Order: sequence, then C-alpha cells, then structure tokens
Amino acid sequence: MKFEDFQGIEATHLDYKVSLEKEKPKSWLKSVVAFANTKGGHILFGVTNNGHDPIGLDDAQSTASKISELLTSRVEPPVRYTLTPFSSRIDDRLCIDLEVANGPHYPYYYVHEKTREIYVRRGDRSEIATVIEQNNLILKGMNKTYDSLPSSYNLSDVSFTLLAATFKKETGDDFDLTKDLVSMGFVTEDGIVTNAGLLLCDQGYLKQSKVVCTRWKGIEKGSVEGDALDDEEFTGVSLITLLANAEAFIRTNSKSPWSIRGMRREEKSDYPFKAVREVLVNALIHRDYQSIGAEVHVDMYDDRMEISSPGGMINGSRIQDLDLKRVPSMRRNEIISDTFGRLHYMERRGSGIRRILNSYVDYTEQPEFYSDEYFFIVTLPNRSEARSAQLELKLEIENAKPQQSSGKLQQSSDKPQLSSGDMQLSSGEKEKEELKKWLECKVGKSFNKRNFEKLLELLGKYGSKYCFNRTTIANTFGISENTASRIIRKSMDCGIMRKEKNGEYYFNM
Repeated sequence: MKFEDFQGIEATHLDYKVSLEKEKPKSWLKSVVAFANTKGGHILFGVTNNGHDPIGLDDAQSTASKISELLTSRVEPPVRYTLTPFSSRIDDRLCIDLEVANGPHYPYYYVHEKTREIYVRRGDRSEIATVIEQNNLILKGMNKTYDSLPSSYNLSDVSFTLLAATFKKETGDDFDLTKDLVSMGFVTEDGIVTNAGLLLCDQGYLKQSKVVCTRWKGIEKGSVEGDALDDEEFTGVSLITLLANAEAFIRTNSKSPWSIRGMRREEKSDYPFKAVREVLVNALIHRDYQSIGAEVHVDMYDDRMEISSPGGMINGSRIQDLDLKRVPSMRRNEIISDTFGRLHYMERRGSGIRRILNSYVDYTEQPEFYSDEYFFIVTLPNRSEARSAQLELKLEIENAKPQQSSGKLQQSSDKPQLSSGDMQLSSGEKEKEELKKWLECKVGKSFNKRNFEKLLELLGKYGSKYCFNRTTIANTFGISENTASRIIRKSMDCGIMRKEKNGEYYFNM
C-alpha cells in the first residue's frame, strides 16, 4: 500500500494524525465512532494534517498495539477495523492506516469514565449526533424504520378507504383489509396501527405529516410588497391526498401548467410533471417524521420552485458532494416507500434523480440538489424562464463566425496603430486585460497558472451579473465537483467570489 492510494478518498472518509495522541485519545477516537456510525473511513497516522505529508511514526509497532488497546477500552460496541502499515517519505519510518468499517451494531459510542457519546460524520468533521440522529441510529441497529413502529392507535380508530380505492385503481387488484393491512405493515398482528398506517389512513393522524405551499411574488421571499400571491397548508389527510393537493397547487400556480391530452400529459409546461411528481414523492416518503414541528415546503417563485423536506441523507452524505448519476437508493421509511412503489407513484430502481435531470436536458438551467443534516432541498427551474440549450449553442456558433459583408470579410484599410511598441487593443481585449489585472491583484499566487486561466475564462463569461454553480466550475475546469468545491472555497477566501444562496455563486467585483 502506498500513500497515493488514499488520494481518491473524499475528506468525509479520511482523517490525518501526525502521531498517536495517547494522553487525549478522544481527538481521534470520536472519528472512529463517527466512521462506524456513518459510512466508514480511514485515519492515517504518521501523516501531517495540513500538508498531508507522510513523515512516518517513531515506533509503528507500539503505535498499532496502543490503537488496538484504546479501541477495545473506549469504543462500544466493538467496531470492525483493520490496521495496515504503509511507507512514508522518510527511510525506515512507517505510517499506519486505521480503516474503520460502518455498522452493523448501531449506535457506536465513545465511552470513558462517565462519558458516553455518539458521534457522526458531517463533511470532514466528527460531531455529536443530534437526538434525531441518535434515534435513527438506534432504529437502524434494531433493523427497523420509524414508519414500522407501533403507534397509540387501534385499528378501530382509523379507516383506509382511500388507500383501498387507490390500490384498486392503480394496480387492478383488490385490497383485502383483513390481510393486506398486516402483511404490508400498516397494522400489527395485535391490531395496533403503525406509523405507516397513520400516514396512509384517511384521517392522517400524524400531525407532522404536512405540506405548506406558497406562490411568492418575484424571485425571493419578501422581495416584493405583499409577499405571497397564493398559499395553502395541507394536513390531517393521507399521504396520497397530500401528494394530490401539492400537485394541484403547483399546477394552479403555473402560467403554463401541464395538461392532459387523451391518455398522456403534455410536457410543454413551466415544470415537467414527471420531475414534480418525483420530487414530491421523495419529499413525502423519505422525510424524517421524527422531526416534530417541521414539514414539507413547496415554494414557487417567478423563475423556480424549491421543495424542501426535513431530514438529510440517511448515511450522512451531502447530495451536493455526490455524482448525481450514481446516488445510491436509500429508504428512510421502508413501508411507505414500498407502498408508493406498488401504486406506481415512484420507481423502485433508484432512478428518480436521473429522470428529474432528463426532464431538463434541453435547457441550460438545471435542477439543483442540496442537503445537510436537517433538510433536503430540490430546486426546479421554471422552464418558461429558462434558456434553451439548443438556442444557446446556436448563438455561440453565430457569435463565433467572422462578420461578413457582401459575402466578403469586413476589412479595415487603416493599418493598426501602435502605442509604446504594441498594437492597440480592441474593446474586448481591453476588457479581458482589465479582468486579468483585477484577478491577479486579488488572488496573487493562490492558484496555479492553469486554474488562473480557467478562472479568467469563467470571469469573462459570467462577469459579476450572472450566477454559476459548482457544476459549471467542474465543467469549465475539467475537474470533479468535489475539487470544484475547493476552488470555490479558495476563491471566496480570496474575496473574488461570493455565495448568494444554496448552490449559487457570483464573482465579487
């Protein structure tokens, strides 16, 4: 194994320690616990944290023994781990890779004297888990989901008329209340309604199951006097009704709504039906229902729609750090996810994000995805306001053509004027020189030559008026989106970029 083998690992799954801290081992043991509670990871001992320089350990063998001893005495339950030596850049000195696997006996604790703490991984930091995260880990260790837990309601307190009718309509099969309610997980064998049953019963007894819809004036909340043009709050009903109500609100508040022609929906609309359905379904079935006082929000603006739901990604990842074409399918609520799959409201193959992106393949503005430990937000551009990708390409081609007059290239009979030994610059060249001087003044030697040229290219294209995102930078630089995030952070540190809102950046001129 070589140090270079770790270069492709994301910071979320990697920590560096120049040496083993024996007196204060909590500094690295909390990362062990966090890795075990999320997606696993590596701690590299003998590697500097700042420069990531593998300088090696004084005594790798005794360090490995001490690591094992501390893992046994201060982490419960025992984690799965391996210790692997690898070469440093100094002769006769070895580094150690402590690889920690995640699960399966969640949650994992750091324990010492009276301390008993659960840690999770957020970005490149190991932090104390919130109460909701702790509860989710406990359920995960029990191999249960929140929607499978029994509630305080009996079967006699609820009805499932809408569910049965919808099941018949969408599948063609009869819904046998005496058998299917138990087999599908809505009621226990003792006649106790589960949380999934509360979510899909006619009464909608789970109070936090709510959708708040608002059509705002302008492009920001409170940007125009009067604020909202329309708003509705839907609660106290089945998830099936919540979905239908939210879709109806979006359709009503779209200038060009999707329409029904024969047996198919017309997609020449502000928002594509397939994308709207996919995002709403995901918001309802994957939200964290343990988050009391939080609900699904649909916020519509002139240029976009934002749909947010409580709870980040189940495994602690951030959607903005992942390749959207390879996001794994994970279910927070197994029963209602399975039910919506049977009703054909969603695919069960984990292809939802791809379908959302495909709905905007002909537009330059693309859907954006953001998550943290508390919320998951999807932004869908208004296609009536978005720019056509084909039109943009056509304009670029037209602008790239040399100007012609009477079939011949326009030429000037005047010879170029020289100034101080140089040809006078055109207005476009002058502007580029001014941008270059401004950029050089701001960034100094913070970027290498290639990245500086790419920044200059991006600056010339967007200026200070138009926004761009991480994907734009990744495509311009020919790099991954994770590396693009580092470019953004460094640019913001230099003061040349600013963040207006989630995923939108401007040059700070």
